[in-house]
Amino acid sequence: MSEAPEPVLPLSLLAKNRDKFMALFYEPTSTALQTKTNLHLHVLRVKNGDFDLPGLYRELKGNSAAYVLSRLNYQKVLDDPSLMMEVASKVQSQFRKPEKTSGEGGEVILYSLLEGHLGAPKVLSKMELKTSSDHYVHGSDGVHLLRVDDGSYQLIFGESKMYGDAGTLGASVKRGITAAFESIGKVHQEGFNFDTWLVDSELLKEQLDPEKLEALSAIILPSDGGSGIKKHNAFGIFVGYEVDVSDVKSENMGLDEIETELKKRADKAIAAEHDLIRAEITNRGLGIYPFHIYAIPFAKRGTGDNAPGIEKVRLELAAQLGNREVPKK
Repeated sequence: MSEAPEPVLPLSLLAKNRDKFMALFYEPTSTALQTKTNLHLHVLRVKNGDFDLPGLYRELKGNSAAYVLSRLNYQKVLDDPSLMMEVASKVQSQFRKPEKTSGEGGEVILYSLLEGHLGAPKVLSKMELKTSSDHYVHGSDGVHLLRVDDGSYQLIFGESKMYGDAGTLGASVKRGITAAFESIGKVHQEGFNFDTWLVDSELLKEQLDPEKLEALSAIILPSDGGSGIKKHNAFGIFVGYEVDVSDVKSENMGLDEIETELKKRADKAIAAEHDLIRAEITNRGLGIYPFHIYAIPFAKRGTGDNAPGIEKVRLELAAQLGNREVPKK
């Protein structure tokens, strides 16, 4: 039997990093909402009555170097571990200080899911796109390439949203989904001028050796010379949402009972918005695109502005990625 051909674009995350990240979650629940729209619910494992946030922060911090660095620079670090400390400091400096609106943590989550679960390697992260003076993809939280079969590929544009309830119980999922599709709708209306720019830009030259760059360019801009290659645009969405557990009396429940209750509420919250996702795609004229949608729930306890929920997660994650302190209120 002949060996499978080497992929044009290998996954940027190492296998051990992908495995450790995916092990944080229970078996994902995948739902085909439409022919080209798949929703994947990933629920963090519950430890001592709460989702395993320390584990999530740890693994995302471990994934951040592959996310921030170009492929060539990341390979240099792997080849020469003595560079690790210097590079770690550089990677951390690329992340903004923790703020209420910090969104970079969600971007790293989406990157990790697209590589770890979908198997779609990074073309460019948002961090790399931001370094370009062209800023061609204002609305994209990264770009990935999915090989569907031998001659068919999807260029996946990322969109990440982590929204809280904003004072309305249960509104978190709806707010995140609506905001994500609003951004995607703008990309659709403005048209895709990204392909030619990407191939002509200097960014990919910093990512790949000449041979792989030529092969990738042939996929992103298929010629009319009968190559047989098909490339379609697609979207990858990450929605982080809150699950209110303020009424869960943990002191009167066993650990397995708490675990079951959190998982049940997480599933119920996202299932209630299946019709919203379908409506957003239809009403915005987005039915021509494949969608890979990922959802992760986070627990919220208490009421009012000081209730720990997704805002706290955003701050803590930003602090971990940038090696900074969480700002005090």
